[in-house]
Amino acid sequence: MSYRPYYPQHPAGRAPGFLAQLPPVCATLIKINGGAFLFFWLLRPAALYGLLALSVDGMRHGYLWQPVTYMFLHGGFMHLLFNMFTLYFLGPETERAMGSKHFLAMYLLSGLLGGVGWLWLSPHPSALCVGASGAIFGVLAAFATLYPRRRLTLLIFFIFPVTLQAWQLVAGLAFIEFVLANNDPASGIAHTAHLAGAFAGFLYIDQLFENTTLRRLWARARDYVAQRPQSPRSAPPPPDQAEVDRILDKISAQGIQSLTKAERQTLHRASRTF
Repeated sequence: MSYRPYYPQHPAGRAPGFLAQLPPVCATLIKINGGAFLFFWLLRPAALYGLLALSVDGMRHGYLWQPVTYMFLHGGFMHLLFNMFTLYFLGPETERAMGSKHFLAMYLLSGLLGGVGWLWLSPHPSALCVGASGAIFGVLAAFATLYPRRRLTLLIFFIFPVTLQAWQLVAGLAFIEFVLANNDPASGIAHTAHLAGAFAGFLYIDQLFENTTLRRLWARARDYVAQRPQSPRSAPPPPDQAEVDRILDKISAQGIQSLTKAERQTLHRASRTF
């Protein structure tokens, strides 16, 4: 995936590190994930790894920290690379749009919901789930909700470039994850965590910003129902003209604030009928 976001210029003569240009939460998350990977790769503390990775058995034993700690562990270098690569390129603009506090909350919530999704359909009580993929899918979904028409280029097999709009990419990935979750649930890949994380990211953005997808869909459905012609059986009878005249006289004499709720409804029906 390639994407060139805008970053502020640094003072001349200073060569910032590749993380110095990132907003604080993205930079910190990459450092924590990278540091955790190096720690476990160099020291290989298997017992500690088992305590921090997510599992059904662990939750049964009261290891309530696992739904948080599992998202900072990774099963291999490529697993870490793909997750941090996505966070590096798509996270900064998402964090700047949301604000750092909301971005961190969305990231953690996506990871938590991803872990819950995996626990719900875990193939074996002793199986372990690690990785930031649920949280990263939340970042992907949040980015696509904020910038649905933004064009992103993927390198298939690191060779073939394919350009898609952000919403197309996320919809395609969600479809693939759904198919794989149903056809190969014991593959060792936490497809349900990816789907749940993406849903959390989408929902967080949708609730944080006004006039987003759910609200637009609801408004369109409401307008469609309101504009449908009513059948004669269900349509209320037109208001009596004499009653309308009485209400208008009352407005002239006492003002519109004097109308009762029933009189306001009668006047509203009359305005749609006549």
